Amino acid sequence: MATGLFSTRKKSLRNGLQDEAQAVEDQIAELRDEIAALARVLASDASTGAGGIRKKARAVKADVSDAAHDLKGRAETDIRDLIAAGEDILTDFQDRYRDSGRKARKAVRDNPLATLGIAAAAGFLLAALLRR
Repeated sequence: MATGLFSTRKKSLRNGLQDEAQAVEDQIAELRDEIAALARVLASDASTGAGGIRKKARAVKADVSDAAHDLKGRAETDIRDLIAAGEDILTDFQDRYRDSGRKARKAVRDNPLATLGIAAAAGFLLAALLRR
């Protein structure tokens, strides 16, 4: 009988261990299912988020392209304006140069001796400066 007592106890321990092992396996299976579901949710959220990011990136790209086009247009307009202003300044300088030449020739014709005296004085002054 002593043997029967131990064998009964051994069977009950074995059954208890098997029941607990089965419970642990069931919990592991549930955890795997929950992890798989979580992975699906994360994948779905990631693809949705990636789609949103792609849309935002396209919108930003379009905005940058528009801004660059506008900037290019303004730069071309500004360059044309600068060229026109430069041409106006050059024309003004040319007119002043012609007027100065005319005035100098008239002054030489009207006062030849004074012009000769001024030229001589300038020559002496230049010579004195260059000697030093």
